[in-house]
Amino acid sequence: MTDVNVLLIVLDSVRAQNVSLYDYHRETTPFLEAYSDRATVYTQARAPGIHSVASHASLWTGAHVEQHQVKRHEDELKPETTIWETLNKRDYRTSIFTTNPVVAHSSNLADVFDDRFTDEFVDNKSKLFPVAHSPADVVKHEGIAGNLRRCFQDDSTVKAILNSAHHFYKKERGEATDTVTSSDLVDEFLSWSDDLTDPWAACINLMDAHFPYEPSPEHDLWGGEKLQALHSEFQKPPANEFIQGRHWWQLEAFEHLYDGTIRQLDGFVEQIITGLKRNDVHDDTIIIVTSDHGEGFGEISRLTGRTRLVDHSWGIDEVLTHVPLLVKYPDQTDPAIVDRLASLTEFPSTVEAVLDGTAGTDSFVPEGPVVSSTDRLLEADDGIFDGSSEAREDYYGPWRAVYEQTDEGVKKYAQRGTDSITEVIDGTRVSEHIESGGEKMVELTFADLTPLDLKRSTQGEVTSEVEDRLSELGYLR
Repeated sequence: MTDVNVLLIVLDSVRAQNVSLYDYHRETTPFLEAYSDRATVYTQARAPGIHSVASHASLWTGAHVEQHQVKRHEDELKPETTIWETLNKRDYRTSIFTTNPVVAHSSNLADVFDDRFTDEFVDNKSKLFPVAHSPADVVKHEGIAGNLRRCFQDDSTVKAILNSAHHFYKKERGEATDTVTSSDLVDEFLSWSDDLTDPWAACINLMDAHFPYEPSPEHDLWGGEKLQALHSEFQKPPANEFIQGRHWWQLEAFEHLYDGTIRQLDGFVEQIITGLKRNDVHDDTIIIVTSDHGEGFGEISRLTGRTRLVDHSWGIDEVLTHVPLLVKYPDQTDPAIVDRLASLTEFPSTVEAVLDGTAGTDSFVPEGPVVSSTDRLLEADDGIFDGSSEAREDYYGPWRAVYEQTDEGVKKYAQRGTDSITEVIDGTRVSEHIESGGEKMVELTFADLTPLDLKRSTQGEVTSEVEDRLSELGYLR
């Protein structure tokens, strides 16, 4: 099946627990539910890490985080070690479509593709005043009020206001602005793929469910204006805000907005699938819909019993590691459900099996261990705790988890420092909680995960523009 196209759709920050495909009580993914009638749904898929850079590096190489060692935003992979380079050598046309600065700018994860459609930073010539703020300078839409606030913070307030007025005037008239949206990415992908006659392979990373949580009015079914107004008050990444004393109930409430962003993403997936069918390439394409990690909304870590989970800054709980995974194999017409443990590290081997005609619906089920890990929070990054009542030691990494398929279901062993736990997972929930006993399994498994020669010895440099983008998206440095 050498002419099969490859499409990886990463719904950034979407956790399985909030996906109605997995029986969530809100209808967040109606299209994926309908589409699963001719696809394979993996109910127990795990992300190898809880950050974009680490999980994408695992998707690219098939290696666990402890093996590839790409953990910081500026870390770089050796391009020749990735599945995309393998596809390039097989005469595939490859491309990535993303506004994720971690993937597109701070690391080199996008460099291996033939083509790139990313949110390249604003061409200053398109601004009325290049040195002043414009709404297109920020990653996600903040509305008029949010941009006015930025204007008054700018050194050239009047020029920033004029830039904003110019931007919104063009937007109101339906003219193109410089802000790249998920809709732009989808349109560009469909146009790009339709122009090709040779096999292609692409990754689309959509950021709608990543902080800030800003669903469109059409998809904001569970939030509302008051919650939107509260959300717009944020001046810092959420980890900073809540560690420094903002009430935790507010972060918990933002899950209502988050659900709306997942519903929005479901609509974009529908547009992609509809476009592939219209272009008559759907049946000849393997389509993988997944996420690179989940999201925390103030839950207390089951592992420590003390640590609050904020976005995906630290921790190894199921809200961070259990991700959706739906795969439509080429020419698949019947539904399949796989309840065995699956790992995103199996993406490269699955693609190669499909191209060789040997893939089955259990292709994402590894023979070896399923593990998740993160080093963060590092002690060097803990400045956010200065003046905080939170015990910073409860947040330090490394956090590690090992998953095992048993007759009881999925068993999880997790460890962080002297904290350890063993859990049994039923669906997306923990059905049994054993206070300790996981440390031996974790230590033995991770002792076998020796680093591989996948990471460049020198790392890239994060520019101030990228630093600002990362901060706006809630990333800690």
